[in-house]
Amino acid sequence: MFRNLGSNVLEFLQNLDSIHSFMRKEYPDMIPPSFRCDEQSATDRMILHYYSARKGLHPVVVGVIKEAAKTYYKVQLNVNVVSITEDTVAENTGVRQHVEFDIQAKKIQEKMIEDITPTFLAQTKKNSEKQILQQDVEAVKKKLAQIRSELGENALPLVKARGARGKWKAVAKISILHKGFVPNYPDSLLVNPRMFIEIFPFHLIFDSEMKVHQSGVRIQHMMPTIRNRLAFVTDYFTLRYPNFVDFTYENIKRFVRTPFILEFNKYKLEKEWADKHSIQVKVDTHICITGQMFLLRDNGYFLYVASPIVQSWPDMEKRNIKLADIPMWDVTRDFIMSDLELRVRLDKNIRQSLKGSSVNTGGRDVSSLVSVTDQLNQTQRELNLEKERSFSLYKMFLPRQIVDSVNKGNIPSGELFQDVTVLFCDIVQFLPMVARCSPNAVIEMLNSVYASFDGVTRVHDTYRVESVGDAYMVVSGLPERNYNHAERMANTALGMRIVGQEVRSPLTGENIQVIMDGCNGGIRKLSVILVSNDLPI
Repeated sequence: MFRNLGSNVLEFLQNLDSIHSFMRKEYPDMIPPSFRCDEQSATDRMILHYYSARKGLHPVVVGVIKEAAKTYYKVQLNVNVVSITEDTVAENTGVRQHVEFDIQAKKIQEKMIEDITPTFLAQTKKNSEKQILQQDVEAVKKKLAQIRSELGENALPLVKARGARGKWKAVAKISILHKGFVPNYPDSLLVNPRMFIEIFPFHLIFDSEMKVHQSGVRIQHMMPTIRNRLAFVTDYFTLRYPNFVDFTYENIKRFVRTPFILEFNKYKLEKEWADKHSIQVKVDTHICITGQMFLLRDNGYFLYVASPIVQSWPDMEKRNIKLADIPMWDVTRDFIMSDLELRVRLDKNIRQSLKGSSVNTGGRDVSSLVSVTDQLNQTQRELNLEKERSFSLYKMFLPRQIVDSVNKGNIPSGELFQDVTVLFCDIVQFLPMVARCSPNAVIEMLNSVYASFDGVTRVHDTYRVESVGDAYMVVSGLPERNYNHAERMANTALGMRIVGQEVRSPLTGENIQVIMDGCNGGIRKLSVILVSNDLPI
């Protein structure tokens, strides 16, 4: 993907967001960074905007793009930080750090090109292909004169430039942006509005207030009320990608180089059509479209050209989308047809496997009838065994309530407990014991102690948080809140004292002694429990 993002550094930077878009299925909760270059950027001079939820990583970005330019394009970059600000992109997810880079590019082992008027015609054959053709420069000048006469001086991009050199550079960049040629722009489009909304059935045009001015014929069919003059795109669609970004005009400008995924609002869909499938509760039946945002410079509107997101024929049936709903020019059709071809091949291979397969063993061909069903059953048994192992492991370090929640597919969230009781237990003279006894003897003694202590915690419904060395930590009052957590912890301490007398020290051969301390209540309320074999509570 890196090698084929673009043919030069500018195109490479402009398409970096495509990599994060590709990763969104594996990491749906990821907040990816975003990259975009100003429209005035050229292959030798770029203004790069970098947005990230993680602050302070822009030096890493500098190193990555420098190495990528050197590796893939044999170009050396001079990168300078212009500004570092913070932009608010969503109410709930905070801000993005916005870093603006000024990037100059030069071919390796070439001198940096100074800001002077470039040569029209090559002076040598060696550099002839690197120069701007004179006829292209004349075409640019002619186009600028036409813009000046029709739209006025303020419409020219040269008004931002200062001095003759700056103006010449702006003229030259128009040619450089198009790789050495000036495109021929028609005076008027031959496509009438009716044909346009049919050619692009999933498109939207909206202004800076997010008010819809135009929509594709398919969107109108699915959402008839979007034709209302007071329709706002935020009422009809929910932004699903970029992640954790509010659907606003300013955010679209910030992340304009990112593929945008919009989800249809099921309550705005045409009633008869919505009742069939989109009104279902399942998330995977929601209708989404993906596409690109284009800024219409003349009026500041955004044009969103999109396609429906479907990955397979069953996926289409869930959403009640037909192949006719996807334009013939859309590459999604090719993916759908490839999916069908793949399913046919898999079905054919499975049928052949059910009849039997030939297994090669040690260089000898041995005919063997291998039942796919038996293989699947064996795989299922191994899977069940792994699940049981995982469940046993969970029970060792997680509370029972949390384990039950995880087994049901729920992800527990953090909670705050204002009032609990915690107990800490240590073995007396443990360090001399470790220094003078064998490791096996120490481990055997710890296993006996902890096994006995675990039995006591289960009786009194307290929870062992951890055990490290001779340290044994127990908590009461969580994850299930109870009013008598201190009483339960006191009973646990008494029980641990009793069972501890049944374990002998490998150092002295006598019963081990334990010392416990604990705290009850919150930060402002603290009481201590001291328990040992020789001390009362």
